[in-house]
Amino acid sequence: MANESELGGYSVLEKLATGGMAEVWRARLAAGGTPGPDEPEEVVLKRLLPEHRAEQGFVELFVQEGRLAVRLKHQNLVRTFKVFKKGSDYFMVQELVTGRSLAAIAERARTRAIPVSVAASVYLLHQTLKGLESLHRTRFSDGAATVVHADINPGNVLVSKKAEIKVIDFGVALPEGTSARGESGAVRGTLPYMPPEQVLGHPLDKRADLFACGLMLWELLANRRHNDAPSEYEAMQTARACAVPLLSTLRTDLPELLVQIVRKALFADPALRFQDSAEFIRALEVLARRANLPLTPESLAGEAS
Repeated sequence: MANESELGGYSVLEKLATGGMAEVWRARLAAGGTPGPDEPEEVVLKRLLPEHRAEQGFVELFVQEGRLAVRLKHQNLVRTFKVFKKGSDYFMVQELVTGRSLAAIAERARTRAIPVSVAASVYLLHQTLKGLESLHRTRFSDGAATVVHADINPGNVLVSKKAEIKVIDFGVALPEGTSARGESGAVRGTLPYMPPEQVLGHPLDKRADLFACGLMLWELLANRRHNDAPSEYEAMQTARACAVPLLSTLRTDLPELLVQIVRKALFADPALRFQDSAEFIRALEVLARRANLPLTPESLAGEAS
């Protein structure tokens, strides 16, 4: 195994996370290395876990994610500078976002029993949707259908200390019209944020991502989790039922238009939801004008620190 102080031609500074398929490091290019286009001094180095590198299915998923990610260039999508193999290891080099995840921001708000402000909540989702609008126009590969992220959840939205909002983790992304159900039969994604059609293994389109955005906005405004069932079976039943309480039953201080926007995003029937990111974005912009909400980074004051 490579020396842990250097991996793939990068000097690793600290481990950031370990997931089911890969581990993530803060790193910088080692002396004599070749950076990717526009690659900054410090980056995120993502490595396929050594125990998976001999398994063709994991290798294909990792390389597929990398090839898609390097084509994504939008200010609200995390940049991937290159994907490569060195020795027996597979790597991705990505943008380092210093800040907090939306999951951490929401958890802090719940702990304090003080909701994230309406202005901040709307801005966070507005920017997330801007990133998805770009993603949803991207072809999965040459000649393929456009992309569905299929794993939008608060852990996959980062908020930098400069108030930049970045969607990350394209490992579950798939072409529109295909199911998130893997070869094992399990549905890939984050169960509490799945729309009913994803839990049921039906073909997905961009409206699945918009449902997850609506649920994240609901949770920020309600200051509570919707689907925190204690078992996977119960969580699946909750997701299938799609019985999300109307926000006006939980709070009386929200603009009615905001309540209705969130309601529209969370219909069980995709035909009743927003049909694309642009429609959802326009609704939030109308709300912002009517309610005098600043769709600017200033609305996040203190939230990413």
